[in-house]
Amino acid sequence: AGSHALVRGFRLHYREAGQGAPVVLLHGLGGDGSRWAPNFQPLATDFRVLSLDQIGFGRSDKPLANYHAGMLSEFLVDFLQTIGVAKASLVGNSMGAAVAAYTAVHQPQVVERLVLVDGAGYSRAADASPPDPHLRQIQNGVTRAEIREFLGIMFHDKSLVTDRMVEDNLALRLSSAFTISKWQEAVAARRGPDAHRVGPPRRARRPPGAVGGAPAP
Repeated sequence: AGSHALVRGFRLHYREAGQGAPVVLLHGLGGDGSRWAPNFQPLATDFRVLSLDQIGFGRSDKPLANYHAGMLSEFLVDFLQTIGVAKASLVGNSMGAAVAAYTAVHQPQVVERLVLVDGAGYSRAADASPPDPHLRQIQNGVTRAEIREFLGIMFHDKSLVTDRMVEDNLALRLSSAFTISKWQEAVAARRGPDAHRVGPPRRARRPPGAVGGAPAP
């Protein structure tokens, strides 16, 4: 189920429910909009909820391109324009949070509120340990063993990592393996506009309710 919007000649798949102020849910690396299934209907009681398969993921088209936060952000902004949404609250998880924060910095006119869940996209400290190459490999896992190991890192309660979860995540990551690898390359090489930075030299002007989700007075 869901709809498609034609953006820059590519089809973006999304799910929509509810009425009211628009809220866009942005998934993390290797996922798709269905990751927000537990949150979708509860939010739809008060908002117009749009759960997007970002370009390169899920049921959206997957052009052979260089993927980074700037590219995904521009597709997001064009998607909103295509479906007639002038301004929306963005809720992003991991990679989706990086895209949401980037959008708030570079296209603040389209962002009403900002919610970052386990957000990625921040610059590494100068004295930080180098990234673990094995972790990068299993982040783009293409075998059941790699997926199970990666999910085991993500979940404190290992009993939640079921065979069905492994199979579902393997299917998602296989379909988006090229996209994931290009995102990883961009992060490692600090490519793309502002090299994924959301801080200086440009900072987002904090939208009302951005911290802790508290409503504006």
